[in-house]
Amino acid sequence: GTSSVALLTSEVINLSRNIVITGDAFVHEACPDGAPDESGQCTIGLHTGAFGPGSIIRFQHIRVEKCGQRGILGKYCMHLHLVSSCPECLFQGNAIEYGHQRGIVIHGTHLATVAMNVLSDVRGAALYIEDGNEMQNVLMHNVAICPWMREGPKRGCTIPGTDNIQADSSDNQAGLWSLAANNHVFGNRFAGSF
Repeated sequence: GTSSVALLTSEVINLSRNIVITGDAFVHEACPDGAPDESGQCTIGLHTGAFGPGSIIRFQHIRVEKCGQRGILGKYCMHLHLVSSCPECLFQGNAIEYGHQRGIVIHGTHLATVAMNVLSDVRGAALYIEDGNEMQNVLMHNVAICPWMREGPKRGCTIPGTDNIQADSSDNQAGLWSLAANNHVFGNRFAGSF
């Protein structure tokens, strides 16, 4: 017989941080404007972000857990929302774990930096650039790991009931989802996305 050698590599991430922002246990309740799917339920967790022109956010080396709100648009673990130009905005060296409806979202924001973050067990897209008009953002050296098998009971890190089945559902659970081509994206790694 013949033998062959397989080269296997793995990602190892550190989820520990000295500063922790944690939500309460996820609550499942009726959606305020009707459910986006047949379940009739939304999942409520904390969300953080900068909202509107002139806002600035700098999260460095913190842990955010039990975050995001499935079925409620705009409620993500870390969110830059219509900030416009924000070269001061920075998500760097953070750990996100146990998230619902996306990890880090950039929407209507330009010149921000998302670097060296680690994400584990985030339902939906890990990194999400929302509309396509976001420009000159830097997304570099982030790592996202989905610890669940796609065929298992949790269906990977998919999440039903969001507004984008291409990014979040069993059709396609993305590590990075974007319509915007004018950003700097390099050195990011994703395990368990499909």
